[in-house]
Amino acid sequence: MRIKFKKFAPVIIIFASILVFTLMIKLKPEAEFQKPKVIPQVVETMAAYPSEVKAKISSQGTIRPEHEILVTSEVSGKVEWISPKFLDGAGFKAGDTLMKIEKRDYELSLILRESNLFQARLALEREEAEANLANIEWKRVGKGDASSLTLREPQLAQAKAVLAAAEAAYEQSKRNLKRTEIIAPFDGRVRKKMVDIGANLVPGSRIADIYNTLNYEVRLPVADKDIPFLGIPLDGKTLLESSRPRVLLTTSYGGDTFQANGYIVRSESQIDPKTRMISVIATIPMNKMNKKLKVGLFVNAEIDGLSFKNITVVPRSAVKNDMIWVVEKNYLRKKSVEVIRYEDDLAFITDGLNKNDRVLVTRLDSYVDGMTVREN
Repeated sequence: MRIKFKKFAPVIIIFASILVFTLMIKLKPEAEFQKPKVIPQVVETMAAYPSEVKAKISSQGTIRPEHEILVTSEVSGKVEWISPKFLDGAGFKAGDTLMKIEKRDYELSLILRESNLFQARLALEREEAEANLANIEWKRVGKGDASSLTLREPQLAQAKAVLAAAEAAYEQSKRNLKRTEIIAPFDGRVRKKMVDIGANLVPGSRIADIYNTLNYEVRLPVADKDIPFLGIPLDGKTLLESSRPRVLLTTSYGGDTFQANGYIVRSESQIDPKTRMISVIATIPMNKMNKKLKVGLFVNAEIDGLSFKNITVVPRSAVKNDMIWVVEKNYLRKKSVEVIRYEDDLAFITDGLNKNDRVLVTRLDSYVDGMTVREN
């Protein structure tokens, strides 16, 4: 019997060890499971508040004169005097004498034409007297109707024609004498002078390019997406003053940034073949506020467009694929919205939001409908 026990002792020991190990596992207390504590992410929101909004249309352009002309000579002669105001970049006032052409020949011509005019008037007076005498004489001794020759009608007509020609020649001489002086037609500035003292001119000679400084203008291209919000006809016609959109111009010059005001006066009636865009023309009055503007300056423009009511303006980043996230009782909720316009970093929403909805403006790594958040 003792021999059998010794034979099975190792098996019994192994079995007993397995039994004890199994009991230890079963009797070991289970660790209590604890759910991880969720910390809501702090987010920024804004209240949805519908209001009336005016569209702002951005563009760029270069300041140019509203009126610019090429001054040419109307008479022949040598330039004898040039005003100090008649230099490249110099300014002048309406009525200023800018240049003089030698006028002695035109003065002599005027004297001659005046003499011819005096002689023609005397000749007409004599012919009228003789015609009157002929008429009286015919009535005294003649019978029937007198012929035109008898009444000196051809001679009288010729005298009148000679006088008319003399008057025209005299007026032409006066005009030519006056044209020896180049007078400024408006307040302006010289862009480029093309002659100097001593130059011989003929009719049509180019003298200078000058421009008016009363008003400047700027050509502003409008993107296709902005045209519906511009609110003006695109037919090239000048707009009534009451319907001209305001324009705010911003530019930098001489280390200083400043602004100027203008207004849209018309559109161009054709598409630019290079940019495939249509442009509008803005006029800038040269008043005290705008006096810093210079021809050739590059400007950024902001045009007042149409006004829209009941528009909620939110950051552009808050909208994606016409969807927006709002916070309701510390939970994220997704809403579909209708966006009529994106303007810079803003989105104009017409539908989909209720007044005082809390619109999420914080960017998150992920968005889940129903996710817990906490407003800052």
